[in-house]
Formats: sequence, C-alpha cells, structure tokens
Amino acid sequence: MITAESVFTVHDDILTYMQVKQGNLLQTAVDDAKHGRIGHIPLTFLLYIPYFFSSTAAVRICAALSIVFDMTALYCLVKNNVNKEAAFLTSLLFISFACISNQHNLFVSYIIGHQIPSGLVLFSLNEFTKYYNKKKKNIYLIRSAALLFIASFLYEACAAYIVLFLLIAMYKNKGNIFRNSADVLIDTHYHTLFLLAFVLIYVLWRRAYPSDYDGAQLYFGNIPQSIKAMFKYSFGMTPGLPAAAMLIKKYITPQELKESLSLLMLIPPALTAVCFFIVFPKIKQCKNKSALILLCAAGIVTPNLIISFTPKYTEWAGSNSYSYVTSFYSYFFLIPLFLLVLKSFVKTNNKPVMALLSTFVFALSLTCTLNNAAWNVYFGKNLSRYEAFSAAVKSSYFDTLENGTTVFIPDYTGIHNDMSITKSFAAIYTDSDITFSNNSDEIDFSSPVVFLKYYPETNTMTAGTLNSDFTSSDAFYIYGNNNKPIDSIISVK
Repeated sequence: MITAESVFTVHDDILTYMQVKQGNLLQTAVDDAKHGRIGHIPLTFLLYIPYFFSSTAAVRICAALSIVFDMTALYCLVKNNVNKEAAFLTSLLFISFACISNQHNLFVSYIIGHQIPSGLVLFSLNEFTKYYNKKKKNIYLIRSAALLFIASFLYEACAAYIVLFLLIAMYKNKGNIFRNSADVLIDTHYHTLFLLAFVLIYVLWRRAYPSDYDGAQLYFGNIPQSIKAMFKYSFGMTPGLPAAAMLIKKYITPQELKESLSLLMLIPPALTAVCFFIVFPKIKQCKNKSALILLCAAGIVTPNLIISFTPKYTEWAGSNSYSYVTSFYSYFFLIPLFLLVLKSFVKTNNKPVMALLSTFVFALSLTCTLNNAAWNVYFGKNLSRYEAFSAAVKSSYFDTLENGTTVFIPDYTGIHNDMSITKSFAAIYTDSDITFSNNSDEIDFSSPVVFLKYYPETNTMTAGTLNSDFTSSDAFYIYGNNNKPIDSIISVK
C-alpha cells in the first residue's frame, strides 16, 4: 500500500501539504475555521503533523501510528464486551480486510486528522460499557463524555454517536426508552451536557462566521436520496466493493491487474485464514450477541447520519462517489459485525465447518489484497507523473523563468485535475509568477512560453522553449535523465 505519497492521494491532502510548506499555520487554521467550522483550528494542526518533517519515513510512521491508535481502541472495546480472542481476530481482520481506494480513504489520506476522532469515539464507547461492567462508577461516564466531546469538536459528524450511546443505555437498562427513560437519561446525562456545550459553541461560532460550505449545512430536500447516501457511504468499504468500483469505472483494466499479481499475495490471506481457523472457535458464545449485532449495525450507519443530510454529500452519492471519510468510521463496526454474525450461526467447533469458513475468510482477504494491488497500479500511474512534475518544479530551471511565463503541459490536466492547484504547488518552490495551461488555443506567444512534457514509457519529463509552431529546438530532460539535452527539434503539440 502506498502511504508515503499520501500528499497526492486526494484534493485536500495536496492543499494541506502546500499550506505546511507555505507556513503561517495558525492563520491558516483560523481562516479555515472562519468558514463556519470552529473544529478546524485543532483539526488543521493534526492534519499538518505528518508533513512537518518533510520526510516520507515520517509520513509512514504517522500513518502507521494513527491506524494503531484506532486498532487499539477497537481491540479494547471488543475485548471488554466479548473476549480477547474476539478482539485479536477483529484487529487481524481490520487490517486483512482493509480496502484502499481513491474515495478519501483514511488508510492513505487525512493521516492523523480523522483517524484520531474515530479512535476517540471507540475509546468513549469502551469507557461507557465499562460503566455497566464495573459497578457503575461515574468516572467512566465522565471520561466517555469528554472523549465524545473532543471527537465531535474535531469532526462534528461524531456528535451523531449520541444515538449509539442511547441505544446501549436502553439495552443495559433492560427496556425501551419509554419504560426506562429515567435510567437512560441518567446514564447519558454527562454525554448530553457535553454535547450541548459543543452544540452551543458550534452554533455561536456559526452565528459569528456563517458556513459557506455545503457539506456542513443540513438539507432535507431529497430524503430518499439522503437515505440512499447514508447506506451507500456506510457500506462503501465492504470488502470487494472498492475493487469492483475501480474495474467498473475502468480506473484499471483486468489485464493491468493480472500483470500486477504475484504468488506472494497469497501469503497474508493464508495467514489470516490459519489464524481464523485456530482462534474463531475460542470466541465465547455471548448471551447478548443479538444486541451486539444490532449495536454494530447501528454503529455502521451512525457516522453517516449527519453528512448524508447535507447538499454536498447527497449530490455526491447521486454521482460516482461510493464511499467517503465516514465510510472508514463505519468500517470499525463492519468487522466485529462480521464475526458476531458468523458466531451466531456457527455454534460448534466442527472442523469441516471451520475449514469452509476459513476458506471464505481467505477468499475475502484475497479480494482485498487484489483491491489494493489494483489501487497501486491505478495510483502508481498518476504518482509517476506527479513525482516527475514535482521534481521538475523543484529544479533550478524554474527559478530562471521570467514572471508572466506560461508553462504549457500537453496531455496533462494538472494535479487533481486543477490547474490552480498546479500553479500553487509550483509556487512553493519558485518565486517566478508563472501560469500553467494544457490548452494550446489559450497560449499567448507575446509572453515567454515554455513547455513540460511527460513521457510515461521512460518516466522522464522534457522542458524547453516553445515556438509558435509548437516545436522546440532547445529541449532537454529536466527529470529522470540528469538534464541531458536533446539535439533534434521536437514537436510538443
């Protein structure tokens, strides 16, 4: 899985990277918050952490630690409510079933920024269930409520988890909310107070700085589409779906995927299947497994309750978007739900049955491995071009360009298909005021014009002065071949 190059994974990551390089972090955080989302002040700094050190190793470490943080929270939650064997297997499948995609997938993007809130929610749920398992000590409720408050402050969609806490309180008080309403309200009163404080802060901030972001505005104009969005995003990381989406959308061809395969890909799924065969029978049969299944099902949907009723994500779900940031939150409950459902049907340790289930787990894990191989092929093609462009603009050649120069990049739509982002990215490394274009009809030769052309076959990038007939006689390899000059006239258009 590619993680060190996460800066190029999604639109927001490249913006974060540029903001880090440009400095003025506090001002940037405040400016973001003035768009109506006060939580962006601390969230912005979390997002910046992986890029502070200008090191791919640091990015990889941050990515790994953020996932470990979430896995630890998931392990503790399952261990305290089922047993350690279930917790171990949940953590193993969490990684083995991980599916990478280009849909704001938190295994490779938003490193730290959104993994922290998801982990805090899981730790909050763990503290809340401890309250019932350990003689109802109020300290567990206070800690749980505080963690939920912090998670909601960082990402407001986490506030919807109050629904899950109410459901747990209803179950633990052995009744429904109408018969046991007093007990339910007592057990969740800290959470209610903390969330009311959050909502008050959020609303007051929004009054001072109204939101201009349609992804943070409630919208009830198309309820059926919002419900569809909620379920679409909730199950967007189901093993197999991202791979199917990449093939259907033709991000990668079956032949390209076939060429990326190797026998080594069988090892992780095989190890997962062996561990499953050994550990699964040791998961205890829970008396309350039906309730846990319902709570996990609710946990899958809950993180998408708010965003699905906003104009932006309702529209996205109606287009080609099949998952989002919150799909990662749902994934945490998808894995234990898978185990609980299997355990509810398999009540014996019959070896032929276990062999069949282990084969099924192997197949699912292999599907996810193939998905990630497809992702690496798809993203690798774009990454090579990104790396070549990045190396080119970092070279001394760009410092020699005059202000007002137009850089013609044929056959390239820019970083994340956005020429303004491409220009901003280049501005990090050169003081020259330059414009990028891939439209030959827009080129004005009254000002200096140069070109950059990428050759995917050799992973090289050529630069030089562009003539009005779209040829160049002073071209040279600016990246990939030590600035080696090209002697002959080349055609660029």
